[in-house]
Amino acid sequence: MRSWRREGAASRLGSGRDGFGLNRREILAGGIGAGALIALPDLGSSGHSGMRPTVSDGAAFRHAFLYGMPDPGSSPGASVVAVLCPASRSAPRHGPVKVATNLAAAPVSSPDETTTALTTVQRVDDGARVTLTLIDAASAAIAQQGSVTVTGVPDGANILVTPVFALGSPIIALVLAITVPASRRVIRKADPRTGVVRSRWATTWRSHHALAYFDRGSGAFTGPFHLSDEPSLALSTAAANSSDLVLWTTREPQPSDPAETRAQALLSRVSVFPLGSGRARFSGPTPAPWPGGEPVVPLPNGDVARLVRGRDVQVFSARTGTVTELAVAPLSRDRAKPSAVTMQGRPDGTVFMTKPGVGVAVIADPADSFRAKAHLRFPVPASPYGAPWSKAVLAPAGDTLYVLGSAGTGGLCAYDVPSGAPTASFSEGRQYAGLYQLPSETLLAVAPENPRLTFFSSALSPLGTVDTSLHISAVF
Repeated sequence: MRSWRREGAASRLGSGRDGFGLNRREILAGGIGAGALIALPDLGSSGHSGMRPTVSDGAAFRHAFLYGMPDPGSSPGASVVAVLCPASRSAPRHGPVKVATNLAAAPVSSPDETTTALTTVQRVDDGARVTLTLIDAASAAIAQQGSVTVTGVPDGANILVTPVFALGSPIIALVLAITVPASRRVIRKADPRTGVVRSRWATTWRSHHALAYFDRGSGAFTGPFHLSDEPSLALSTAAANSSDLVLWTTREPQPSDPAETRAQALLSRVSVFPLGSGRARFSGPTPAPWPGGEPVVPLPNGDVARLVRGRDVQVFSARTGTVTELAVAPLSRDRAKPSAVTMQGRPDGTVFMTKPGVGVAVIADPADSFRAKAHLRFPVPASPYGAPWSKAVLAPAGDTLYVLGSAGTGGLCAYDVPSGAPTASFSEGRQYAGLYQLPSETLLAVAPENPRLTFFSSALSPLGTVDTSLHISAVF
């Protein structure tokens, strides 16, 4: 155990290419485009528009929300579609229904999984309008919607949006990474293969962050509050407890002084903002690695856990500003290629972590220094890394682990958590890339080619397949 004491996504941008090759609109996600939430269609089976029956109505009437990129030319930008989960092999098949396009961020589910947040960004006369839409997971209806305008954002800018639900609070924070073109000039560059020197445009980009807060009680936004952290790397990590937003950012190293660049490259910062405020109550350096989408979970005691390097947990105290780093022994095995490491909080206060690249799943207790209460080993699947990141799921009761089958057999496998013994398997020789368990307890396996969606019962009985043009990154 080590401790420190602290002191004090490809979417649309502006026009124009920078010389040759891809431009920023083809590289960065979340730009100021024409994001749109489509009016939700009738997703119910009995003609009640917008109704999505509850779990008690049976798995036949549950929907899954799929997030990803469509085939080229079929629809613009990152999108969400809804698909009906079949109840049996003989149940009628329903095609996916489009819900939203050109999203500015991946959807985010609330801690209790009752609400899904979608965000879009649109150009307006005085800047950019960021819209937050909350979808009720039981009815598939729009529960709430609000917008906030960020002024002074120039053409060609890019905005990445990270929604953050605050555990035990009606506040939803939006972390905005705003990247703007700072300068544009002509440079001369030699082709390394031919030696031919060509002139091309080069653009310098500068990023900073801003915060905005949506109050679900009043339906109103507060902010945006611009942070004085330019220049920063756009990527960040954020989580919130019932009173504070915890935000990890990294200053962009500057090339003017090599010694300073090395020093800057070693340190990120963590800041604590009272919910609704743009003024940090605490800000200080934080141990490596740099933030950038690593798993993070708010804990019941108000601390925040960050899973780093795929094997260690950094527990940050928003009260005292300390970080305690704890090694999770079952995750200590490494492999040459990266693994899709995940971490989720559970209702009983434990944390479920997976590292499919080494075939390990862990249930750990944060109250006991993240000691493993149970850990299971399983054969490494054919696709242990890459989207979708979910390769193994824990049943709500915590007694069964479902994982993708091994590279040799494919399909799915189930394991008894107390004993670690396999209890069921299904394979037709097909390899899947992702696995989810929906609120109805139906399992959804995602394949890289059609039929991309295969539904299974909790006993691993196949229920049916559905085609979709969406290249799926996550399921909600």
